[in-house]
Amino acid sequence: MVQGIDVSHWQDDKSTPQKMDFVKAFQKGARFVFIKVSDRGGMDRDFEYNWNAAKDAGLLRGGYHYLRWDLSGLVQARIFSDLLMDDPGELPPVADFEAPRVGSQYPSNSALEQFLVEVETKLNRKPMIYTSPGYWSTHGRNKFTKRFDPKWSYYYLWIAHYFREYVPNVTNPQEIEPWKTDGKKWTFWQYSSNGDGLAYGAESKSLDMNWFNGTLDELYELAHTSNTPPVTPPDPQPNPEPDPPANTNIYQVINGYLYGRATPVYGINENHRVVLPPNTQVQRIADQSVTHGGVPYIKVRVLNEKPFTEFWVSSSPRWLKKIS
Repeated sequence: MVQGIDVSHWQDDKSTPQKMDFVKAFQKGARFVFIKVSDRGGMDRDFEYNWNAAKDAGLLRGGYHYLRWDLSGLVQARIFSDLLMDDPGELPPVADFEAPRVGSQYPSNSALEQFLVEVETKLNRKPMIYTSPGYWSTHGRNKFTKRFDPKWSYYYLWIAHYFREYVPNVTNPQEIEPWKTDGKKWTFWQYSSNGDGLAYGAESKSLDMNWFNGTLDELYELAHTSNTPPVTPPDPQPNPEPDPPANTNIYQVINGYLYGRATPVYGINENHRVVLPPNTQVQRIADQSVTHGGVPYIKVRVLNEKPFTEFWVSSSPRWLKKIS
């Protein structure tokens, strides 16, 4: 497993000029950090500093939103996504689902679903749910059947489960539904809220501590970035595919990483992805376009790649700019 932390403005003592020292966190062994981006309708006051400083320290970043019950999940998702649009981070965006049910406009967890669907549409990345076993047992159930809908297991799970006596590599968090029935494990585990904050660069004495459920290479794979030098691809096989049409209909990735899929429909062949870094140029190779979830998709291939692979990407002007 790989160690990480999560932070918000609570790790910053406002009476001092200092802020969170992410270099200390990295030196102490943390390799990722989840950073509070927003809460209900407002930005966390340390978000911008934390987001940039964590990146400079070499930590993989994920942003989280503290979801409230008294405001539309759609509105909260748009506020959160707008703050991450230019730099969405490396790890899945998170819905922090733990708030007391106060002033709720909703009779169920529909705000959570609204939030997750809209965030994936806006940021083009499958989100993650943060919750605890007790809270999820109460608020994660279908209001009519009182069961856990299978749809939730599509999302990554970040489970918060503390133990009075925690033994590394022995203690494990409770498995919760529907991930358990679906044969899926937790992706991240917040195992303590009493980490040594000062040792990890916080001004608070305590700090939330987390594990990633996998190796460091698997963490970087989840982040769609490399922890090792790139491998030189093998030479093309004989009888290569024919070249696509001349270099027309060229587009360039303009905002963060863009994910290509075997199909434009979320959840189908989800493991068949192409990750396109900023400034990558692609060529549209078919006139066909598809709209799914209000997002337009086109079929492309990476420019000058041989043999070439066809895949679908969002053609939203937020992500692609036509250059020829």
